Amino acid sequence: MERANKELQEFAYIAAHDLKTPLRGIGTLAHWLSIDYAEKIDEKCKEQIKLLTARAKLMSNMLDSILQYSMLGREVPKKQRVDLHRVLSEVIVEIGPPEDIEIQIANQLPTVICDRAHVKQIFQNLIGNAVKYMDKPRGQIKVGCVEEDGSWIFSVTDNGPGIHEKYFEKIFKIFQTLAPRDGSGSTGIGLSIAKKIAELNGGRIWVESKPGEGSTFFFTMTKSRPVGIGQAAEAVSDSI
Repeated sequence: MERANKELQEFAYIAAHDLKTPLRGIGTLAHWLSIDYAEKIDEKCKEQIKLLTARAKLMSNMLDSILQYSMLGREVPKKQRVDLHRVLSEVIVEIGPPEDIEIQIANQLPTVICDRAHVKQIFQNLIGNAVKYMDKPRGQIKVGCVEEDGSWIFSVTDNGPGIHEKYFEKIFKIFQTLAPRDGSGSTGIGLSIAKKIAELNGGRIWVESKPGEGSTFFFTMTKSRPVGIGQAAEAVSDSI
């Protein structure tokens, strides 16, 4: 079984990598057509070419996600001391939430022993989704952390649209998304990557939610040995 899984990972990596080149060519040709024949085609044709370009870009993003997913587990995690307060500050800056969405860090975040890129990616996916799907005039996202039974339990809570219980398992499966891909631009793999990262680090991930009342995503991380508490989040807890 282990050998079969390894071969499947290698196949996914090679297939996704090799498909990038022809797909890039399709996108480039569509762009050239829209420029070279701009005066010879009607508006309907222009819209079709625009749609073709958008679909090619979406497929390229999906292949990038497959490559990223297949790489998880192929390399040994680079364990180090990671100040999560600093990681969260970086994530929020990179996401760049609009002014009508407030992100709060509810309490002190720990310094943990983990792969920095892994934990950063989980927060990027969870906070990024909360921002992307926010449907309220004033969006509120809160990041929290508690210690329980030798593990850290992290949470990302939002006041967005919420998720029906019947989709709690589905959303963590690869290429599963509740919103149309054409409208959201989502590849449907972000939560799958977050789930795999959490499991690779000895934890798990789950969601609690009610439609119309927002969602809270939780993930755990085992404490490999006692670590100190990182810098307090007071500087960013009011509003970021």
